[in-house]
Amino acid sequence: MDNLPDKIMDFELLKIKRNMRKFCTCENPQYDVDANNRAVWCSVCGAWVDPFDVILYLAEHSEKLEKRIDCLYEKEKEACERINKLIGEIEILSKKKARLSVFKKLESEYRNDMVPYCPKCDQLFYFENIVAWRNRKYIKEDSNG
Repeated sequence: MDNLPDKIMDFELLKIKRNMRKFCTCENPQYDVDANNRAVWCSVCGAWVDPFDVILYLAEHSEKLEKRIDCLYEKEKEACERINKLIGEIEILSKKKARLSVFKKLESEYRNDMVPYCPKCDQLFYFENIVAWRNRKYIKEDSNG
């Protein structure tokens, strides 16, 4: 025992630790890629992932992703159609509101003892004297108005 050195030096270049690896078990993993080190890890759970496993995952889930994209396109198309329909309804309502505001103004003036006159013949008349109405689409506009 006298031949042994006082300090023993250990030259380990590589240690193998078994069962130390953390596997990604995320349902919807988010992969981060380090191009310099050629490494991939899951940003959700922090586990390092084999790049081949990522390619395999993407290949298996590409069809599911395509279906989701198609579904999103359909929803976008439906939303655009609904928006266009709502724009049409808003235009109709704004036209109706404009017509209603004309009638509100006429009523207000009439309540203040004002009497309307015909814009064509310049004669005064009472609303009570109106005996008939005609649909706008059957009236031919003349060049004066």
